[in-house]
Amino acid sequence: MKLISRFLAAAAAGAVVAAVWPHRIAQLLKVIFPQIVWDGKPSTGALALTFDDGPDPVFTPKILEVLKRYNIKATFFLVGEQARRYPAEVHNIRALGHEIGNHTDSWHRTVLLNSKDFEADLLRAEETLQIGTAPKLLRPAGILIRPNQLRILDEHRYVCVLGTGYAFDPYRPPSGYIKWVISRAMRPGAIIVLHDAGGDRSRTVEALEEILPASLARDLKFCRVSDILSNPESQG
Repeated sequence: MKLISRFLAAAAAGAVVAAVWPHRIAQLLKVIFPQIVWDGKPSTGALALTFDDGPDPVFTPKILEVLKRYNIKATFFLVGEQARRYPAEVHNIRALGHEIGNHTDSWHRTVLLNSKDFEADLLRAEETLQIGTAPKLLRPAGILIRPNQLRILDEHRYVCVLGTGYAFDPYRPPSGYIKWVISRAMRPGAIIVLHDAGGDRSRTVEALEEILPASLARDLKFCRVSDILSNPESQG
């Protein structure tokens, strides 16, 4: 129980302050929870752009268009039931060279699920999303995850992926705030967490229109999360 409480407290605190001190909090959490992927190795010069909660028939295509314009590949953590509603968007994500991670099947908060329900939810989404080769990526719904759930992920050859840059865009802050927070987090090795579904994501799209060219002008490279994992030089 103490381990679970410590995990929940640290993960919740990390999610809140990552927007302000993304690099520092990532270094702390990597020490406490080394089994979770928080970022990659800065020496590669690469960072990963990720999107949660999709697909969405309105905002996923808009984000895909922005990424295509700048020739950037990203990782989309998709919800199984959303993928069944909008299979064409799943196809488009893959066709454009992006990768798909598991964001659970029903978006019930991961930390509230018992082991049996968590495993069933995980595997149903995996089947829908056709995730078949390791490393398989999961981002827990609601950020938090319990140690016993991490063990289940390991049994199914999953890696739990969180991040170092959170703009909390589901709460629809101004696009200027999203731009400010994410721009501060844009550094080699970062994993940026944004959302392409779950509500009006027009401010996220607007912020991306400014963030991406500015980042490329700084000679930052973008990659998919699996590229960070598969390249020994890019693991943090």
